[in-house]
Amino acid sequence: MFQFLLLDAGPIIKLFSLGIWDVFIEHCEVGMSRIIAEDEVLYTEDDRERIDLNPYKERDLIKIIDVEPSVVKTFYDKFDLLYQADIHDGEKETLAFLFNSSDNWLVCSADHVVFKMLGRLNKTNQGISLEEILKTIGIGQVSNWKNITPKDKDWKYTKKFKEKWTQKGQIDFIQDQGV
Repeated sequence: MFQFLLLDAGPIIKLFSLGIWDVFIEHCEVGMSRIIAEDEVLYTEDDRERIDLNPYKERDLIKIIDVEPSVVKTFYDKFDLLYQADIHDGEKETLAFLFNSSDNWLVCSADHVVFKMLGRLNKTNQGISLEEILKTIGIGQVSNWKNITPKDKDWKYTKKFKEKWTQKGQIDFIQDQGV
């Protein structure tokens, strides 16, 4: 079981779209920022089904993370405009929480800037792709991602995507860029 797992909006939407959300949360202790839970996770990928996280919140199956706006602002202000332009509010709140927590959280995203920031701040071991999680907990969908390329819509959920963007952040760290 994955403990201390923070999910960004993309992986949550993907899990609902694949119809494996309920199985996923049986294997993972999931947390997400309030902004993601209330403002960013609204519909499945095809926009046909509304995603309702309230039953999961009410039964304490997911943890909603609240972060003081001043903490989010302090975190966000560390970065230059190139990083700031790419990050949305839910990611800001998630990463601010991650970097201010003493627990060993992992963050799963489908947005390059999250992994790039982890690399830039030398927190590469705290990023994980949806592909890696699904493979580890043994629930489907990974087999059809093995030969995926950057042109495929699911590329953003792969280990290769995470590694590519984490490495770009590490390069910025070495070159002292981004902050």
